[in-house]
Amino acid sequence: MCAALRNEGKPFGGINMIFAGDFAQLPPAMSGHALYSHKVGRVIHRTQAHAQQEASIGKAVWHQFTTVVILRENMRQRSQGPEDAKLRTAIENLRYKACTPDDIKLLQSRVAGRGSGKPKLNQPRFRNVSVITAWNSHRDKINELGCQRFAQENGKSLTTFYSVDRLSADNDEEGTKKQRRNTVNPRRSTNILSEELQNCLWDLSPTLTNHLPGKLPLCIGMPVMIKVNEATECCVTNGAEGVVVGWKAKPIDEDKETLETLFVKLTAAPTTVQLEGLPENVVPISQQARKVQCKMPNGRTLTISRSQVSVVPNFAMTDFGSQGRTRPNNVCDLQNCRSHQSIYTCLSRGSTYEGTIIVQPFDASKLTGGISGSLRQ
Repeated sequence: MCAALRNEGKPFGGINMIFAGDFAQLPPAMSGHALYSHKVGRVIHRTQAHAQQEASIGKAVWHQFTTVVILRENMRQRSQGPEDAKLRTAIENLRYKACTPDDIKLLQSRVAGRGSGKPKLNQPRFRNVSVITAWNSHRDKINELGCQRFAQENGKSLTTFYSVDRLSADNDEEGTKKQRRNTVNPRRSTNILSEELQNCLWDLSPTLTNHLPGKLPLCIGMPVMIKVNEATECCVTNGAEGVVVGWKAKPIDEDKETLETLFVKLTAAPTTVQLEGLPENVVPISQQARKVQCKMPNGRTLTISRSQVSVVPNFAMTDFGSQGRTRPNNVCDLQNCRSHQSIYTCLSRGSTYEGTIIVQPFDASKLTGGISGSLRQ
C-alpha cells in the first residue's frame, strides 16, 4: 500500500484503517505471538531474527491506534430461555478465564452421555454436524470415520478420487534454515513419481499435505468444506460449507479416477448464488495445481505439485476453522483444547444452550485461573 500510494512515511500509506476482532479468541497460528503479548518487544535490534523484527514493527503500528469501539451486545446467543442466559454468562466469564462453579456445572450438563437426562450425540439435529476439535489429526480421523458412516447410513458407496502429483523444484531461499535442511529436493531427469513414492503420498493425511488430500472419498449428499478462495463473488471461499451434488471425473489408471470438477450446493451462503445452467446455490469447483510441502514419514519434507479439488469432508473442523461461524447446532470437543481461548472459540460458536453439546468430559482447570496480564491489558 505504501508503495502504491508513494507514501512510505506513514503506516498503510496514510489510509484510515478499521480492524475488528475478538481478543478472547485464538492468537495467531503457528509459532507467532499476538502483538499484545509481552513476548513481542518494542525495540528492534540487529541481533533479532527477521520475524521478531517484523513483530516489533507490527506492535509499534498497533500502538498508534487510539480510537477503540467496544461492542458489548451479544448478537449470536440471543435466545431468552433461562439456560440460554446462563450460557451467555458462562461464555462471558470464559473470556477472562474466570468461570464460576455454576458456570462449570452448566457446561458439564451439556457433556454427551448414556445416562438419563444427558444430551445424546445420536439426536437427529447433531447427526451430521461438524465436530469442532483442536487438532488437525483428530479432524482428519473424524472425517475418515464420518465418510464411512455417512455412506453406510444412507445406502451409498464411496468413490475415492486421487490427486495427480508431480515432483516440484523447491525454492531454496524459502523457509528457515532448519526447514531448508529437512527439505528433499531430489536431482532428477523427470518429475514423474515412482509408484512407491506416489502411494506413500496418497496415504498421507491432509494435515501433512497443506490440507490438500491425496485421496478424497465422496458420495452424493456428503457434507464438505471448501479450503481455498476460488471465487469470492460466488461465495466459493475458504471455509464455505456445502454438500456434494455431482462431479465430473476422468481415469488416471485402470482402477483410479481424478476429479475434474466437483459440484457443491452451498448450505450457508450469505447471499443466493445462481449460475447459468446450475440449480440455486450450486457451484462448480475445479481441480487446480498447487505447490504442496508434504511431511513424509521419515520426518523430511518433499515439495510436489498436486492437482486436486480443494475440498475436505466436513464431519469435523478445527477451532481455527470454526472462527466467525454461528452454529445453531454446535458439537465440540473441549478436552483437547490447548487454552481457554480455544475453549471459548468452540463454545461461542453455538447460539443456544440446547443446541450445544460437548462430546466428552473436559478439564475444568482450563476455564479458571485468570488471563495473562498482557491479554487483560
